[in-house]
Amino acid sequence: GSIRAYTEAMRTRHMAQGEIAKDVEKALESGQIRAWFQPQVSSDTGEITGFEALARWEHPENGMMPPSDFLPVVEKAGLMPRLAEVMLHEALHALKTWDQTGKIIPTVSINLSQSDLSDPKFPDKTKWALDRFDIPADRLCIEILENVVAPGVSDIVTRNLAALSRMGCKIDVDDFGTGQTSITAIRRLSIQRLKIDRSFITRLHEDKEQQKMVEAILTMAERLGLETVAEGVESVGEHARASQLGCTHIQGFAISRPLPLEKTSDWIAHYRSRLARTPEIRRNAG
Repeated sequence: GSIRAYTEAMRTRHMAQGEIAKDVEKALESGQIRAWFQPQVSSDTGEITGFEALARWEHPENGMMPPSDFLPVVEKAGLMPRLAEVMLHEALHALKTWDQTGKIIPTVSINLSQSDLSDPKFPDKTKWALDRFDIPADRLCIEILENVVAPGVSDIVTRNLAALSRMGCKIDVDDFGTGQTSITAIRRLSIQRLKIDRSFITRLHEDKEQQKMVEAILTMAERLGLETVAEGVESVGEHARASQLGCTHIQGFAISRPLPLEKTSDWIAHYRSRLARTPEIRRNAG
């Protein structure tokens, strides 16, 4: 009852994924897959409020591979929990490195999937890692997609999120506005921030309908006492309008592309030097 088409490109892509699958476990263990860091800044002061750790794979033969090419393979291979451990270690190592060089960064964020949070031992692993690096739990943000807090999610996931929150970790909902997060779930899981999906931020400074959608999200967030992050901000106009509307934090290419850890210190120093000469963007909902 259906028509299916086949092209040579599909065979090539399937073969490529097979090669990636062979290499991905070795890549996780050898350090080829590592964290790159994208900054988040305050819309009020411009100060750096944190970095998000993003998985990047520098393949010895294929070069830098986009996450869309390898993350589905990692998930299919059942290696997402191992990737989460790698990202947690690298995120906390980054915080420690910045502390030791005097470039204090308030928080670092890591992304967790349902499979990561289905591990009953994940909160204990997180606490062990925090203790190992001597990092307070409130400097670690856990980013989850809306489907993680949707109705019907397993009790283990809910308990793990609650345990991480009690530990002091911050909980962010990523790509907010594209799923079905309930207000009940937001309150029950002590979520602190909503990351407004890029689809609502695109052309925000030009599109009145986009502005209405973002204003609605911001009004709800304000009533619930939540902070917000405008994701995927790529232009000065989007940055300015998101700030004026009241988004608490800004993240995207307009601030910086993701950077390897070894390049973040120079970026932080340069950004803070430039910030001292930059006028503050005032909020104005009108």
